[in-house]
Amino acid sequence: MYIDNAAMQLLRNPKYFDVVVTGNIFGDILSDEASMLAGSLGMLPSASISNSGPGIFEPVHGSAPDIAGQDIANPLAMVLSAAMMCRYDLSIPKVADRLEQAVNDALDKGYRTKDLWKEGTRLVKCSEIGELLTEMVA
Repeated sequence: MYIDNAAMQLLRNPKYFDVVVTGNIFGDILSDEASMLAGSLGMLPSASISNSGPGIFEPVHGSAPDIAGQDIANPLAMVLSAAMMCRYDLSIPKVADRLEQAVNDALDKGYRTKDLWKEGTRLVKCSEIGELLTEMVA
């Protein structure tokens, strides 16, 4: 599938895709586009998995240096990336399940960082949602 069609299909029928394997530049384009389906880049975990060694697990958004030190980053993609690491590299799926459930519970309770906030939800800082997740996982 060519990238222009993949971009259109991703928006038209996102459930068609389970995994997308592509080069870096096209992956960057598609991940930015897909982030709007999830509400924010701050919601997308990612993994580069190898057959011969450990994978690399990180949020799609990278380090977000433009908001460093402001306590407004969304840490959920990092937590979900850690869950992927637990599931696929460390073979501890129960820990992955717990991390994913904590993220789902926080969202279900209406907690939102600045990138996801809307009227009717509770705006929290990065450190606050981190504390909430820590309590939920403990």
